[in-house]
Amino acid sequence: MRIAIFDNHRPKSVFENYLRWMHSVEPSVECVKLSYHLANGAEVGQCDGLILTGGGDVHPRFYGMEERLPETEEVNEKRDEFEFEVIDRAVEAGLPMMGICRGMQVMNVYLGGTLVVDLPSAGFLDHSQSNGQENRHAAGVQQSSLLFDVTRAKSLTINSLHHQAVHTLGRGLMASALSPDGVVEAAEWIMKDRMPFLLLVQWHPERMKDEQNPAVRNIAERFVQAVQQV
Repeated sequence: MRIAIFDNHRPKSVFENYLRWMHSVEPSVECVKLSYHLANGAEVGQCDGLILTGGGDVHPRFYGMEERLPETEEVNEKRDEFEFEVIDRAVEAGLPMMGICRGMQVMNVYLGGTLVVDLPSAGFLDHSQSNGQENRHAAGVQQSSLLFDVTRAKSLTINSLHHQAVHTLGRGLMASALSPDGVVEAAEWIMKDRMPFLLLVQWHPERMKDEQNPAVRNIAERFVQAVQQV
C-alpha cells in the first residue's frame, strides 16, 4: 500500500509528522513525497491514496481575488499548479484523498470554491497560533456526515493554526464541522456513495499529541481503510 503525500515545504521534522501519523495506524504503509521540486507528480498513478498537506496560502488568483494578494502568506504558485495537476490525476484514478489545513483549501479551490483571505479581517476569531503555541477549540460536527460516522462525536476538540478558511464551498462539497464562530472546519462529498473517499479538515491531526482523540486516530484509521480497499 502506497500513499502519496504532498511536500509541505517545511522542515523535515514537520513533514515527518504525516509519516508518523500514518504509521501509527498502519506500520507497513509506504509514503511517497510528491513535490514540484522533484517533478514527480506522475507517481501518484502508482499510489493508492493522496494526502494534501498544510503550508502556505493558495494564490488568490486561483479563486478570483488576485487583488487580495498582499493579505496572503507564503504564496507559491508553482506549488499550487503542481498540486492541482496531481489532484486531477488522483480524481481521474478515483483515489481516496485526505486534505489537511491548506490541503482542505486547495481541494476547495480546485472544485471552484473560494476562501476567506484573512479570518480576523473578515470578522472571525484569530485561528492562527499565538506565541508559537497552537490554539485549541471545539468544532460542532454535522450528524449526517461522514465525519460523524468516523468520529462518533457531536463535538471535537481540534488544534488551530490557520488564518484562512473555506468561504464558498466547491462543487459537490458539504460542510461537516463548524467552529463556534462559524468557520468551516471540515468538508466532504455530499453524495458520498457515488464518490471515492474524501475528508477535508482544517486542523492538523498529524501534530496533535493526544493520539486517541477521535479527531486524530479515527480519521487516520478510516482513511487507511479506504486506501486498502482501492
